[in-house]
Amino acid sequence: MLRNSTVRWVWLGGSGSSPALGLDLRSPAGQFVNVVPEGMQPRRMAGHFNPTPQANSLAATHYAHAPELRHMADGAAMSLSGQRIPLLKPTLSNGTAAAGERLPPGVYHASSGLSSASPDAPAYYAVAGRDSAVGYAPPLGPADPVDVIPFFVHRSSNGHLPGKVYSMNAKTLMPAFYMRIQNIEGDMFRFEEELMKIFPTKKIFVRSHSVYVYNVNLDGRAVLHHWLLGLGF
Repeated sequence: MLRNSTVRWVWLGGSGSSPALGLDLRSPAGQFVNVVPEGMQPRRMAGHFNPTPQANSLAATHYAHAPELRHMADGAAMSLSGQRIPLLKPTLSNGTAAAGERLPPGVYHASSGLSSASPDAPAYYAVAGRDSAVGYAPPLGPADPVDVIPFFVHRSSNGHLPGKVYSMNAKTLMPAFYMRIQNIEGDMFRFEEELMKIFPTKKIFVRSHSVYVYNVNLDGRAVLHHWLLGLGF
């Protein structure tokens, strides 16, 4: 259990996001898609860990064995038996939209009120991050150009999103963690309200430089990053 997990990093003597011992921990995606031999890979300046590009840190190992549900549904829709039916039966709506048309995940048909307002109104609208590997929808709702997000989350100079998980007492290896979120500009209290919807049972503190979420699990950083990626940060 402790081989690939973040718990192992803590028991190796580091904080929740950086191990203290060495180069032995690889990205979990590397065991499947590694074409370059392991000694030849380019390393970053901090050589202890190669992050996965997914929003969920467990996504690389999970999706290697179990494909996502909507991928399986798309495969069923794209199968040969499904392709013959629209060819034999033309649609009754003069070909403007198929009756059982499958839209990409997170894309929905615009309502009649939106489409009748002007001829240039789009027929579809998209919601960012509605289907998630973590299992919830982002709380800010549909991506509406009128509703401006009242805060902005800056990435670091390396391109990393700002959540970091620390142990409350790293010297005694205490398995209780808090998360520090820096680089938030704008309405930090609105950011705190949205965090309360994601972590409803956690203690959240707002300071001038950062927002702290206490008693977080080790996947709190993955949950936060998935929400921020869904919002477009």
